[in-house]
Amino acid sequence: MPSRYTNILVPVDSSDAAQAAFTEAVNIAQRHQANLTALYVVDDSAYHTPALDPVLSELLDAEAAHAKDAMRQRQQFVATTSAPNLKTEISYGIPKHTIEDYAKQHPEIDLIVLGATGTNSPHRVAVGSTTSYVVDHAPCNVIVVR
Repeated sequence: MPSRYTNILVPVDSSDAAQAAFTEAVNIAQRHQANLTALYVVDDSAYHTPALDPVLSELLDAEAAHAKDAMRQRQQFVATTSAPNLKTEISYGIPKHTIEDYAKQHPEIDLIVLGATGTNSPHRVAVGSTTSYVVDHAPCNVIVVR
């Protein structure tokens, strides 16, 4: 484990666990004076059925608008802290693959902080499928927040 993290990735969605992970990532970024990137992946995997094609763009646009608003709120929060900076990214895809790909395409990322479960995980699950996948495939350290 490095003595100091320099670039932290925190995947977020609208879940309580993602907000807890974001708050913890901000705390870590402050302690380490690390750069912080929040990645919101609009999960478009459920929309790949022909029956949904007519409403697909409307549904995705609504989710993207929600993501932009959530990222604006997170930026306002970080501005009240001593974290050096926050970069926000919104992407479309399957979250677990998009998170892994993003981390691999940005080798400077040395820590991923994510919630134990996401918006689609029932409360009885200890660790969601996206979190489990990222832990198994990440090219760097991962902290899972409950």
